[in-house]
Amino acid sequence: MRTPILLLALLGCTTLQSHAQATGLLVGQTYTGDTTYDKIWSLAQLYKDDSNPILQEFSLQGRLQVQYAEGNTLNGHYDMSDYKKTHNESVWGDQFEARRAYFGAKTRWFQNWKLEGQIDVDTDGLNGPGGSGTLYKDIYDLYLTYAPNDALNASIGKREFKFSREQEISSTEIVTFERSMLTNAIHPGNLTGAWVAGKGIQEHWLYEASVYGNDQVREFSTFQGGTIFFGKIGYDYSAQSSLDSAIATFRYMHDTAPGYQSSYSDANYSPTATPLFTDCFALTNDIIQGRFQLTTDVLYGLGYHGNADVVGTNVHKDQPDVFGINLIPSYFIADGLQLVGRVQYASSAGRDGLSLPSRYESSAPTTDKKGNTYTSLYAGLNYYLYGNKLKIMNGIEFSNLGGGSYAGYTFLSGLRMSF
Repeated sequence: MRTPILLLALLGCTTLQSHAQATGLLVGQTYTGDTTYDKIWSLAQLYKDDSNPILQEFSLQGRLQVQYAEGNTLNGHYDMSDYKKTHNESVWGDQFEARRAYFGAKTRWFQNWKLEGQIDVDTDGLNGPGGSGTLYKDIYDLYLTYAPNDALNASIGKREFKFSREQEISSTEIVTFERSMLTNAIHPGNLTGAWVAGKGIQEHWLYEASVYGNDQVREFSTFQGGTIFFGKIGYDYSAQSSLDSAIATFRYMHDTAPGYQSSYSDANYSPTATPLFTDCFALTNDIIQGRFQLTTDVLYGLGYHGNADVVGTNVHKDQPDVFGINLIPSYFIADGLQLVGRVQYASSAGRDGLSLPSRYESSAPTTDKKGNTYTSLYAGLNYYLYGNKLKIMNGIEFSNLGGGSYAGYTFLSGLRMSF
């Protein structure tokens, strides 16, 4: 996909001679900036000229997130080598995981149109165990957007579905290593669909409405499974509260075929099942004041009891209702140095309605990884070398699975880079 995007960009650059204000690597006018970081990161911008009537921007984008984890439970110690065994994934030197590796491009055309996308890079694809011989794993996202103003952004394509506020925050910007347990349990994955969103309606209101195929595949959905409908409405009360930013939202998601898992098969990609919830609700609140930020998610999922199409076979599923609340406060104790906390609480209406997070607690030596309550406390310290584009993260999380056999802690450390 990168080749046609590049060709289109070069086509748009044919008008460069008449636009002396154009910048970017392709025209030899990179941004010098004030620091070495500015100069390095400016190389990702290949072309930019807001006055060009055809192509206004063509830039590379991507991210690499490398991290390490180890922990202790009542039943013993675990580390990345255990994660490697339980998840059948390659880990660099048995100690470090390439948590995310994406690469792609973003472009802006005719002022109001945006085309952008990234592939999921398999960092172990060439030489890892069972490697496919390619660095291409799947399309992470690829979509076209029409955005004439803030009140209307209409898109079609594939992207990561974002239900809760915590999920909505990009992995380049989240302040914890992993999102909360229940947030991930409800998350349907990267899906193909269409969505429309906007903000600044009568100054304060924002919205989103979308529809997706619920099947996860390597490229784009064939719409053989069910359908996911999503709606969001929010209110920006920053002015009334005198806070720098204050936004509350209500979100609703409906899945017509919970538990559906595509029979799509590929040597380098295995689709997962859509979550076992018919309807999910979320109340979120996000406030920022100076150095302080607090993100709050209250989540509820209506469980599913019945048969699900799992790789072409009807399989009975029994998922109780779930409820959870996540509180994520953070505070910059100095320039570039951020103290982070998180409190998680989740419960299910029935036995074994909750499972340990797949990263990394499910790798711990424990006999029962399902329960009916989950509590967790996280403390972390993030150091920003170049904002969210380059940062070092450290954190420790203490968790307990009620009704199961897990109680312990996980220590995490890593480097995150994006451009």
